[in-house]
Amino acid sequence: RRAHRSSIVACVMSASIALASCLAPRVIGSPRARPARSVRVAAGKFTKIGDAAGASGGDASGEAPETPSSAKLEILGRVNDDGELAHDDDELPDNLFDAVATAAVATEQAISAGSLGNLVELRIPELWDPISGNVMAEAGDQLKVWEITREYVTQLVESLGPDERVKAVFPDAGCAALLKARWPDAPFAFASTNDRVLYEEGDAVLVFAAPDPPSLEAVRKASRVANENGAAVVLINPRLASGDAGLGLNFRRMREEFLGKMTVVYCIQPLPWCNGNIFKRFPGLWRLYLQDETRPGRFKLVKESPQRLAGDDLDDVVMKEFRPKGEDGEEVEAGPVEKVFGVFASLQRFANSLR
Repeated sequence: RRAHRSSIVACVMSASIALASCLAPRVIGSPRARPARSVRVAAGKFTKIGDAAGASGGDASGEAPETPSSAKLEILGRVNDDGELAHDDDELPDNLFDAVATAAVATEQAISAGSLGNLVELRIPELWDPISGNVMAEAGDQLKVWEITREYVTQLVESLGPDERVKAVFPDAGCAALLKARWPDAPFAFASTNDRVLYEEGDAVLVFAAPDPPSLEAVRKASRVANENGAAVVLINPRLASGDAGLGLNFRRMREEFLGKMTVVYCIQPLPWCNGNIFKRFPGLWRLYLQDETRPGRFKLVKESPQRLAGDDLDDVVMKEFRPKGEDGEEVEAGPVEKVFGVFASLQRFANSLR
């Protein structure tokens, strides 16, 4: 009898999950009117940010015709060179090269403002995992990450000027030696976290490229020495988490304490599951953009916050935006399926936090 009850419960749970899967698309908009698609396909303003190997730096936005002003969402006070109000998503990069160049300019502005610890996050979908960071799973992915780093550091050198010495620090000595031989004309110095001395007199900026968990202690020590001598530190695309193996509580505390002192000078994080982006550029606030249905291929500003939107806060904002509105404009109360998926999402975030 007990076994019979267990089989019945299992069947009911399976049926519930199947029903939720079938009804889930009805919670977020109407998929028949707007088929699911990735950010890179749907968004002209961000069409190439996910293509790390793209060779074109031109504008691929494919601007849509102007819509009536009543359909526009704008950041009041921002104007274009011609004096007209700018669209809210004009600050988003048009492609990967635009993002890298803008990140370098934002870093220079932060350093000029006195920031000694800086963080740059270019979360390219093909090379980024929400848990592990830069996954580098496929052949050639690591080289793509290094090429992005090279372009960023080169742009940073140009922004700072020729009198400022910039050093790029890679995770291991072999990688640093290989890239130094590959890029003989690079306008910056090379080093690795295996070197006994990372900061040298005359260094103005240390750029740590995709630092990983084993190199965290070396990065922390070098950052402290550099800051004590007035030099700035930049972490670009850090990989200080691991989804392959659990990290100890002590390491996670040390990581959070170290990164918590950093200033995020530039971040672009596509959100394919809701056709949106999380964006920040120094000295601005964190901004959440979602696809604008009135302007195909463009985004609308949904939320500004002094803190990064993540977890429940991010889910609440997105679900509120996509939740159907009643005839009087009021939001329709969340249905049972939406509540079920909210529980599943919370359980998934809890499981991820244990890694």
